[in-house]
Amino acid sequence: MSVTVATLAASLTACGAVDKGTAASDSGHCKPSAVTLVQSGRGLENEYYVAVNAGARAFAKSLGVQGKYQWIASGGDSSKQLSQIQSILAKGGKCVVLNVDPNESSVLPAIVKAVDKSGAWLVTQWNRPNGMAPEHESAHWAAHMSVDGVPQGYATAKALFKAMGGKGAIVALQGILDNAPAQERFQGLKKALKEYPGITLLADQTAGWDRTKGQNVTQTYLTKYGRKITGIWAANDSMGLGALEAVKNAGRKGQVKIASIDGLAEAIDQIQDPSSGYVATTPSTGAAQGGLGMAIAYAAATGHINPDKEPQDHRSFYLKPMPIITRANASAVPSPTDATKLDFKDLWSQNGRPIK
Repeated sequence: MSVTVATLAASLTACGAVDKGTAASDSGHCKPSAVTLVQSGRGLENEYYVAVNAGARAFAKSLGVQGKYQWIASGGDSSKQLSQIQSILAKGGKCVVLNVDPNESSVLPAIVKAVDKSGAWLVTQWNRPNGMAPEHESAHWAAHMSVDGVPQGYATAKALFKAMGGKGAIVALQGILDNAPAQERFQGLKKALKEYPGITLLADQTAGWDRTKGQNVTQTYLTKYGRKITGIWAANDSMGLGALEAVKNAGRKGQVKIASIDGLAEAIDQIQDPSSGYVATTPSTGAAQGGLGMAIAYAAATGHINPDKEPQDHRSFYLKPMPIITRANASAVPSPTDATKLDFKDLWSQNGRPIK
């Protein structure tokens, strides 16, 4: 059960005083019973965040502290997200454990500053400004994890182009342009386009990771370009599914091929339907990011690890790459919210290569 900010404040009064001075000297001063777990993302109407929430809840359950876990939804508003986090930390947040997907890279410096000032503990997902990394900033920013978007964008684009017979024209729906995964995934698309000279990119535009925006942008493109469009590449499944609705409304279901990224259950279902035109997505990493991200921050808060003494590939890292999902393997893909196979005792079990 989630708890309110007021309940969080009460629970934080049990946290012991944290020494001032170096971040390393702060490590290990929170008793497990005093820790409060907070997960921040856009909102649970998005299935990816449902998976993140499932992973974080599974970690809380493994500790027997479900009542001290809270999900806070930014609603895609960076100012709101920062205000929510500052409000929680202002109540005495030395033993708050935060696992945060910053809505935009630009909000992260303020989040890190607030966490460092309070002595709380932070792991971040996906978004950070170029050149900013936990190993250079603060031990209280324990780690940053992401998924390398370039191979995701590349592999899904290649699957799309093959389904199109290697020729035709596409439009692309980008994520929030400030977001690192949006930038990386689009780089992957451009890499694939260089290998398929028969495919033309007519236009690209952000649809903000949002399903409704994805549908609206696609409708505009379908009106503008008509039957020139034979494929749609989307930087996440929510936008891809929105694009599918626009394609259906235009009477072109199955004629326009679609590929996207994130591994939402609905996208996987569409891939298994040969009439939909949906051809590929990627496996979901939401549960792992929610559960293991929370576990790393908790380990730092309770002194099981000292982030300052961890190697660089434990501070900033991509998760292990996984093969894309197509009709050939879609039926064997586990539920995106399945957190049963996560090993919270092995914090680095999903680590791939470090983020440079």
